[in-house]
Amino acid sequence: MAEPVDALAQTVAALRVDYASKLPARIAEIENLWSGLLAAGLPAAELEELVRTAHGVAGSGAIFGMAAVSDAARSLELYLESVRARGGPAGAAENERVAALIAALKDAAG
Repeated sequence: MAEPVDALAQTVAALRVDYASKLPARIAEIENLWSGLLAAGLPAAELEELVRTAHGVAGSGAIFGMAAVSDAARSLELYLESVRARGGPAGAAENERVAALIAALKDAAG
């Protein structure tokens, strides 16, 4: 009975490694979305996409046992939701806060 458990553990470990290898690209996607939003004045549809992307990283980080990644992405998601709720273009303080949250996400990802 140990063999199926070992096989499952190996599969999960391989999935985690695969996720970790793709995480920098997901974070780069978040950075690119934010930069694009700033250039375009934070259109609602694009801001929604950014919130969804941060949400996805928060959830997938938790699934793959990367609590720090999940927590950092969730903090970013919550802040972006507050930006969305305000409905206006981001000011300098918001830009700095988002940059800091993205930096924290990068640090968490290693």
